[in-house]
Amino acid sequence: MNWKRIGILAWFDLYHSILKLKGLVFLIPFCLFWYWTLKFLLENGGKLSSGYKGIAFLSMLYKPEIAQVLLVLHPPTLSMFFIITLATVPFFAMLSGNDQLASDTGGQTFRFLLTRCTRGEIFVSRFISNYLMFAIPVIIAALVATAISLHVDQRSVMETIDYTLHITILILVYMLPFVGFMSAISALMSSGLGALLMSATFYTLLLMAGGFINYKFGAGIFLVP
Repeated sequence: MNWKRIGILAWFDLYHSILKLKGLVFLIPFCLFWYWTLKFLLENGGKLSSGYKGIAFLSMLYKPEIAQVLLVLHPPTLSMFFIITLATVPFFAMLSGNDQLASDTGGQTFRFLLTRCTRGEIFVSRFISNYLMFAIPVIIAALVATAISLHVDQRSVMETIDYTLHITILILVYMLPFVGFMSAISALMSSGLGALLMSATFYTLLLMAGGFINYKFGAGIFLVP
């Protein structure tokens, strides 16, 4: 593989996807969702997440020890941001990655690129482009959440920044398999909408199969990308 060509293809696709349909399908819902979520955290995050109701709610979802670690031992607003982000990564990964390759495959436009580069380079460049289009808004949202945490949480600046770096790295790593999952689905389909529906169906089947395994065998196995 020629990484110079991969870089050129990735930058070209990222630059030309932002204001096109496949970019707007992701960016508009993402911005609207995080605008209202961050606004809610600014107005209620400090008292809701650190209070009894927040700890009780997280204790139902996780173990009480985990709720204590997230909301008491760390800045609670950032912990709420962390939990919400992890929960919404699959949904936004489907919106951002459904048209990595699908529409170009259906339109047979790859034949113009294959005279200058390989299929593997196209696949990797589209993966990188899609990952960056997903990761950059997440990082911006994390920076805004950090500013909110510094305003509403009574924690030191260094503690807040250190925790922000920690959870942001975890989120970015967690995003990788979902972007790869969408790359595989998009490569098999010939339209972005078909890839979106296929990914949602397949991911739902994975969740159901994982729940069945846990119920039937108590093995603690979760089938996710």
